[in-house]
Amino acid sequence: MSPPPVFPANSVYTRCYCEENVYLLCDQFLKDTSVTERWEAYAVFISNENKTAALWYQKAARVEGNPVIWDYHVILVLRPRNEADTLESLDSGSLSAQYEADQSGSWVYDFDTTLPAYMGLNLQMSDYLSLTFPEGLLPAYESKFRVVPGVLFLQHFASDRSHMIVKPNSTVNGSTDTDALCTPAYSASPPTYAPICGKLALKSGISHNLMTHYVAMKTMEVDESQAGNYGFVLDRDKAEEFFSMWKDEDETEADCM
Repeated sequence: MSPPPVFPANSVYTRCYCEENVYLLCDQFLKDTSVTERWEAYAVFISNENKTAALWYQKAARVEGNPVIWDYHVILVLRPRNEADTLESLDSGSLSAQYEADQSGSWVYDFDTTLPAYMGLNLQMSDYLSLTFPEGLLPAYESKFRVVPGVLFLQHFASDRSHMIVKPNSTVNGSTDTDALCTPAYSASPPTYAPICGKLALKSGISHNLMTHYVAMKTMEVDESQAGNYGFVLDRDKAEEFFSMWKDEDETEADCM
């Protein structure tokens, strides 16, 4: 098994737009045959029913060592495409067996972590989960994980960034300037490129499905034939199982939503 690709040096990043950062990174990886021949890419949306997911080791933490409570967060995970090659290598007793073991499993790419997942190094999903989502949290702060195959994510995701628009007040900077009131004010400066809309989302006339189809961790009211396009939801243990190299032959049970 080849080592996972490092975080691309030319990755596009905009603070507070994790879903778009991951979308562009996913697109970059899926255009690279050296990646797609060996790895399956997944966008993983992290939230819960209350939109109060606690994450440790985040750059946004006001105090080092404290968690951040996100309404949602998004990461990218690369999962080995062909486990058989690695297993054969491990069984061969070759000198590279330990190296292969160290490189097996799934790998995390998180633009906003202080862990090695965004420091030019690689971080396994199992380590990321144990450090970022420690056990024993109150249920209100436990995370769920919507796992979306990268190809489907690129096709069906759409965001017009309306979730980041601040509701207008009667005044803007102490002024009642009508033009100022009509100009959208964002809670964080949006990316300079156009809003993202996947080809199939565009074809379906969808301009924004981020919150309803990806961040939502409960059953959605969508056409049954379309439900699988938005991935499946796992709890922490099931997410670790799904992204573990040593998975059961039966597919992990999950809620398709």
